Amino acid sequence: MKIKYLIIAALVLFGIVAVRFLVQTDEKKIRAQFGLLAEWISKEPDESPVTTSHNIQHIATLFADPCAFKADIISFTGSYTPDEIAGFVGRSRFSMTYLTLKFYDLDIIFVQEGVAQATVTAKLTGKTRSGDILEATHELKTVLTKTEGVWRFSQVEVVEVLKK
Repeated sequence: MKIKYLIIAALVLFGIVAVRFLVQTDEKKIRAQFGLLAEWISKEPDESPVTTSHNIQHIATLFADPCAFKADIISFTGSYTPDEIAGFVGRSRFSMTYLTLKFYDLDIIFVQEGVAQATVTAKLTGKTRSGDILEATHELKTVLTKTEGVWRFSQVEVVEVLKK
């Protein structure tokens, strides 16, 4: 009898642990979107055309239609479709031999059901085709909206350029 109860308890415990690992919270899903954005914007020096195409196409999936941008420092302010954003990123990546985007200090606040504000520090490093080194750190304020179960960026604002 005791073995039967131990087996049942072990199965229940295993089920609870499995559900916790398999079901992502909204915060984890948003963090994952930032991770994908960093991965798909970044460019390796020996990146193949297939990888480039894959990354640019997938960047569009991270953004709501439309998405409001306010990035005066790169003259990219307005309301854009996901395809327009992917095109801008593609042109920007093309001018670089390598590019790395990393996010730090991600702070997420859920303002209402299906809407979250996230503030993050973004560090962009790279090298242009002409040999110039790029090192920029920006604070970003973003709004993500949940549509069809997926969190997408609906607003992105460059709040300030951080100085070293």
